[in-house]
Amino acid sequence: MPSPLVRVCVCAALLLVAACASPVRTTELVRIDERSGYRYTALDQKAPKTIDKSAVIMSFSGGGARAAALADGALRALAATEVPGTAGPVPLASQIDVVSSVSGGSVTAAYFALTGVDGLHDFEQNFLFSDVMDALITRTLTNPLQLFHPRIDILDDYLDEHVFAHRTYRDLIAVESPGRNRRPYVILNAADMASGNVFSFTQDQFDLICSDLGDLRIADAVSASAAFPVALSALFAPETAGTGWKLKDGWPEPLRIINDRAVETDLGVSYPAAENLARFRRGTVSLTYLNRDNSKDYIQLLDGGIADNLGLTMPLTLLTSPSESPSFRNWVNTGKVDKLLFVVVNARSQAANDFGSRARPPGLVDTLMATIGTPIDATSFQLLGQLDRLIDDRFKPKSLVLVGFDFIADPGCRTYFYDIATSWTLSHQEVEDLIALGEALVLQSPRYRQFVAALHATVPTPPRSVEQICRPHHIAVKTTARDAD
Repeated sequence: MPSPLVRVCVCAALLLVAACASPVRTTELVRIDERSGYRYTALDQKAPKTIDKSAVIMSFSGGGARAAALADGALRALAATEVPGTAGPVPLASQIDVVSSVSGGSVTAAYFALTGVDGLHDFEQNFLFSDVMDALITRTLTNPLQLFHPRIDILDDYLDEHVFAHRTYRDLIAVESPGRNRRPYVILNAADMASGNVFSFTQDQFDLICSDLGDLRIADAVSASAAFPVALSALFAPETAGTGWKLKDGWPEPLRIINDRAVETDLGVSYPAAENLARFRRGTVSLTYLNRDNSKDYIQLLDGGIADNLGLTMPLTLLTSPSESPSFRNWVNTGKVDKLLFVVVNARSQAANDFGSRARPPGLVDTLMATIGTPIDATSFQLLGQLDRLIDDRFKPKSLVLVGFDFIADPGCRTYFYDIATSWTLSHQEVEDLIALGEALVLQSPRYRQFVAALHATVPTPPRSVEQICRPHHIAVKTTARDAD
């Protein structure tokens, strides 16, 4: 293991390397076909759900290994919960419809998409309990030429070799594992630097750039949580349009975008329906990917947390739009489902600061971090506040389960988890505690118990309750405004 001084020097050198990654060129589609590619319908046909009239959604936030471990714990809770299926009991984790994720949470989501319930232990050993930072530094020391590579490429190659074993989205499409190891439809999200909107790694998104997601390495999509350009394929020609598309003004356009941008026009002004404003904006941004004016060669992607640090954008779209697939709105309209479980994992940290105890203004670094973090947190809180209102009341039960440090009652324990670093390497104890906390917060949730009871099943007792997890961290702390609510 490199000495602390060597680690610091190499980390500094890595930070000096250009942040942008080498472009990844996508494979051009021969024909767009909404019946093929990495889509929910393709996965569900190979391994359909076996529980009764229920929708299960999860979202994983950003936050490095802290987020990855907390998400792993939440998955463990669903894996430990046996529910009746058509062919016998199955883990609830095998019945998840959609997992949407950003940044650190995407590592967990992608691994689960590859391996299912039985892969959780391997993920913990291969990634969460590994010293990833030490491995990256060692790789750089043994091959100093890597210092001249973009630093995100170094992480990308590590993930490809040691975590995802060179797998591509084609491997996700090929999985046929019904029952216990059924896999969810996983949506990994980045942020488009040009528009500031969420860019999701789905075939629907890649159709717009005439590219085949199947050939993309899973590690490339996960690494899109850092600066990461995607090279566009050739422009659309009208004959590339397939099912789910329609010629409009001589150009192919997805029907879902046509529906999203439905407006009434009067005196040169387009008026979208009041309930359609978000869909109208999304459809308008989506049109730019068609690149009709030949002005784009690349899509520059940044950390998905910049646009949506909770990964909620796509689940909310699927819950409210009739044009998407899967459309949970259509499911409830047609009676396909009447129960909903939505687990939101938020690994937001909140390191202590002394801003309120000094007259001197914060320094440049603190100001920069606050400038970046404040709007991200504000957007996250606004989305969380709207979730319950936006989800259709016809879901009974409508179980929204929030997993995050804000809900820990003990202030000393809350501070302990808040202070865990945003890093790819955490201590063994921190990882154990994060996994245990994610599992306990789900299993102890009254709303989770309500959903499981509606499936005629019972919730197991967590290996460690939140109180037991917090006991070593129960210390006397000075009450602050953060703890007074």
